[in-house]
Amino acid sequence: MGAQSMGKTDLLKQLFGVEKPVLGMVHFLPLPGSPLYDRAGGIGKIRDHAYRDAEALVRAGFDGLMFSNEGDRPYLSQVEKHTVAYMTELISSISLEFKKPFGVSVLADPEAAIAVGSATGATFVRIFLSWVFASDWGIVNPNAGALQRYKASIDSSIRILANVSGHTAPLGNRTIYDIARGAIKFGLADAISLAGSTAGSEVPEEEIEEALRAASNEVPVVIGTGVSIHNIEKLFPKGDAFIVGTSLKYNGDTFASIDPIRASIFMNKVLSLRKG
Repeated sequence: MGAQSMGKTDLLKQLFGVEKPVLGMVHFLPLPGSPLYDRAGGIGKIRDHAYRDAEALVRAGFDGLMFSNEGDRPYLSQVEKHTVAYMTELISSISLEFKKPFGVSVLADPEAAIAVGSATGATFVRIFLSWVFASDWGIVNPNAGALQRYKASIDSSIRILANVSGHTAPLGNRTIYDIARGAIKFGLADAISLAGSTAGSEVPEEEIEEALRAASNEVPVVIGTGVSIHNIEKLFPKGDAFIVGTSLKYNGDTFASIDPIRASIFMNKVLSLRKG
């Protein structure tokens, strides 16, 4: 049954076992072939760093994980084959240890994300699916028809969480509402994702409201950046799901490690909001 036929609450409970799930980011250090790759530390350093972050998030009580090659700056619209291979191996081995639902983002290659996510047994991928955007890594011009057909061609049941804002500027005179409606009706997105201007930045409230109107009760709206202990009480009634990364890191640095204390404090607050 597709997301748009079952309703967003049922979908989230089916995928994560809870309403309003909160997912923690596992950011990989720079992978081999990227400019900032640490040759001395090698793949072992990357694995250890990601494992510790995943462990801290699971112990804190997060409902799921999301893996991303965040360290591979500057990002590519078509990643190298070895990036797909390394991410698949890392995600497969780490996710088996924790038995949590998880998602995948491959920056900034949506087809690679579908490939890696499908091969690793991910619950969802987070990608740009439709419309056209300007970004630091160039023009983002995803092809929903080609991406959905690629997914179908490999017989993948992975869910697609479609970015409609964040890290980019949409081209043309179109609102977030229109972009989100297009992603749902014509892109066949299973969920809509919102983000701020950069990792860790808050999503403007008017964009959240537009996305919620566009999604109605068809698909979930995920708040994907800028969620923190300081604003979760305000955001909790608005979002259907949340992805949290930067605010859980030491010194609030996107490229640092997860601080287990910050992660625990955050999830304790979420649990109190659920009870309330």
